[in-house]
Amino acid sequence: MRWKTFAEDPTTESPKNATKTAEADREGHICMTVESFRSASDPESFYECAPLSDQEIKEFSLEQKYLGIWKHRDCPKSFEFDEIKQRCMEKKKLRRQQAACGTDSSVPGCASPCQASNFNPQVGGICNWLTARLEIDPTSSTNFLQCAAQNSGETCGEWLRMPCTPGTSFNQALQICIPTGLQCSTQTSAPICNCRQSNIGSQCPGRSSCENKVCCQSYGQQSSVPMSTAIQAAPPLCIGSGAMPISSCTTNSCPGNYECQQSVGCCPPTAAQQPSITITLCPGSGATPVGSCSSGDTCPSGAFCNSGACCPSYNSGKTFTAVILCPSGTPAVEPCGTLNYCPNGLGCFQGACCPMVCPQGQSAQGFCPSSSSCSQGNCIGGCCCSQISLPVCSNGQKAAVHCLLNSECGRGYECSNGGCCPIPFCPSGVQASSHCLMGGCRSGQVCLDNLCCPMPRCDNGNLAVRVCTMTANCGPGFECSNGGCCPLPSCPNGLTASKRCNNGGCCCPQGQACMNGGCCQLPRCPTGNIATAMCSGGTQCGRGNECIGGGCCALPRCASGVMAVNRCQIGRGCSNGQMCENGVCCPMPVCSQNGQVAMSVCGLGNACPMGYICEGRGCCPEPMPLCPNGGRANQRCYRGSDCPAGFGCTPMGGCCLLSLEPMCPMRQNAICQCSSSNQCPSQATCNMGTCCTSAVATYNSVPGNRCQHSSQCNGYSNNCASCQQSICVCLKDSYSNGAACIQGTPIILRQARNGCDQYGSPCRFHLSAARRKPLFAPVGNVTDNPLWYNVAGERLCVINDPEIDPDSTCLPSEKCIDGKCRMKLWPGEYGCKSDLECSSRCGNTYCEQKSDKNVPQCQCRNGLLLYGRCFEKCPKGFHESGAYCMHDDEEAFWENGEAQEGLQLLLNDGQC
Repeated sequence: MRWKTFAEDPTTESPKNATKTAEADREGHICMTVESFRSASDPESFYECAPLSDQEIKEFSLEQKYLGIWKHRDCPKSFEFDEIKQRCMEKKKLRRQQAACGTDSSVPGCASPCQASNFNPQVGGICNWLTARLEIDPTSSTNFLQCAAQNSGETCGEWLRMPCTPGTSFNQALQICIPTGLQCSTQTSAPICNCRQSNIGSQCPGRSSCENKVCCQSYGQQSSVPMSTAIQAAPPLCIGSGAMPISSCTTNSCPGNYECQQSVGCCPPTAAQQPSITITLCPGSGATPVGSCSSGDTCPSGAFCNSGACCPSYNSGKTFTAVILCPSGTPAVEPCGTLNYCPNGLGCFQGACCPMVCPQGQSAQGFCPSSSSCSQGNCIGGCCCSQISLPVCSNGQKAAVHCLLNSECGRGYECSNGGCCPIPFCPSGVQASSHCLMGGCRSGQVCLDNLCCPMPRCDNGNLAVRVCTMTANCGPGFECSNGGCCPLPSCPNGLTASKRCNNGGCCCPQGQACMNGGCCQLPRCPTGNIATAMCSGGTQCGRGNECIGGGCCALPRCASGVMAVNRCQIGRGCSNGQMCENGVCCPMPVCSQNGQVAMSVCGLGNACPMGYICEGRGCCPEPMPLCPNGGRANQRCYRGSDCPAGFGCTPMGGCCLLSLEPMCPMRQNAICQCSSSNQCPSQATCNMGTCCTSAVATYNSVPGNRCQHSSQCNGYSNNCASCQQSICVCLKDSYSNGAACIQGTPIILRQARNGCDQYGSPCRFHLSAARRKPLFAPVGNVTDNPLWYNVAGERLCVINDPEIDPDSTCLPSEKCIDGKCRMKLWPGEYGCKSDLECSSRCGNTYCEQKSDKNVPQCQCRNGLLLYGRCFEKCPKGFHESGAYCMHDDEEAFWENGEAQEGLQLLLNDGQC
């Protein structure tokens, strides 16, 4: 039989065009990210198995490891891809390296072709990673084997076992792990994942398609061999023989007597080089014999023995040399013997011995007939393969594979009942190395329950003297530990420990401590407490302890309650960030606002300089105060010149907007106010406190503005906004962030509505002795980005639609009152117009039109107002005066640090 080459058949695609077709086939296909970079026909580019994005993983509900998509990448200008080094290299350097390697292969950086074969992969075996595919793991379908490079610049690698994600198994044809719980509607496809539920982009990753809500990859769309310098095209036939290449190749990189054909792969040698098999053709028709025979053997019915071959007639035969190709496309190994005998693993096909290989867990029943259908099993690789029944192990599970000897099973398995079964576990939970029924165990092992188990080790790492179950089984000076008799440790004072213990100090009698793994008697400290360890002086006791009388004793505690560092004298002995207090070095307090050490220790009466408050006995910067518009000040100040243009310094020492009127450059429109960190919504920039944009259409109408139809409202495209009663309103499960209606979870919305500022941060009271008033300010940030932006203009809301939450159209800091968005006010704040503005913050408040300043104020409905909190009766140190609690002696209060700390605790524990 003679096979046409590409040059002989003009209808067959040329290798060059085939390479381009296969590259186009590779682009966009599902792959495993463990794959190496692969060369492309263009030397200035390569292919990468790029992982899916976090958004794709979420939308496709993927939990798989390694899953990615083949993508074409370009090298930088004047660079080419070097597949062996797996990176783009400068052309000049690459050419010089190639020229040097061509002259002398021992030059550093030159890689000699790997002569390893990729057939019959074994974990730990040598392989050629340039030409290797991902292979099936014979021990489990939930793993796969990968030929991984071991050293940079070398083409020889090592077979490694890689686990699939739980719930998936490896598919040889697609070269990926596929889920076992999904199924495709066609037999020529395999499942990848569930189809995407959103309407954005393709429903499936890469070039897979959606079949009944399952993303499936067709076998016919996947390039079967990921070659390196030459990509396989369809049909994958070798030139001259028509056989299927076994792998991709580089020069002299094919195993055995296979030759590398450019743009095709490793192919059998040509007819002049291939191993020849001499067979006798049947006379007349020249047909292949149906089998072999000797002069005394009987051939099948209708055939006769002629010159060692069973033929249909006795006419004179002829002999010639032919290359017999097996169903897999590889050359036959040898002629069939008597009665069609072939060695183990081979079968007789048309008078020649060919490999009979089936997937794991299936047995070969013979070669497939010409119709490619089998009476038993399925036709796979030219063989009829059917499921085989594996033996059952003693633990009730099926064996991994059939076997006759232990050597046929992998590590941790033994041949039992004709199958590879896991070796049982020892009582300690460690897997035994073998059984000990017929002999002893290796050194360092002991026979337990007829299993060779590791001899227990003591805490010091040495082997135990013997196995035990209790201390009574061991002699004097020994204790049963970890299942073995181990010597009791010695104490630092030279005595033997009373008993064994954990080094954490557990299980020792009173007056003893665990040292060196044993319970040892400890000295007592001057305070009467037992020392934590023995010592001889110096710094052996560590931070916060000192050596007294041979024992480590704790230093006195600091006034703040923290552990002292070391002994000191006033004025010296302590390092930076520490202070000498009661003879010991104590750490300076750390400020909660910035995480830095306080600038100084608080003075009498918690006194600190202006701009600082006393926090944990240290002077820390005041928190950013709130502005009149409800936002947080963007920086601290002492006078107006400290603030940027458009901002002024408030009495609380914060830079706030002087005017809520928006100011934007020419040809830009105002959207909202900037956050305290000068952040703005997308496509807008901060200009003197106002978020401005030239993208007018993007922010056509903010929530609460007038509209004619829904498409005008910001958030309509995301199903968050609608035009109701000529007003842009936010629909259910969404809220206004000042610029648009956005989707929001109940948790985020609750934080925004209950928070103190745009970041959903809680507010706390901080007492400033320098200002002689409490500061009501946010504490930190709940989120990195603002949850909403302040809006200067008045906005409307719909209050008579049961399907719409009227407050969602307003900012989280506002309340929908009489169809308008009004700011929620804290107890004690001025400027209210209705009770709802007050009660929306605190249910126990109302709007009092006549206040001490003749301006409407939020006051307590039941109780008295004290610094922004309602009290049923005034606390100690205060007395009732109209609707307020007043100081009994304000001067004495600001000189008493304990009184200030007590009031601060009361204010922060209050409900409103």
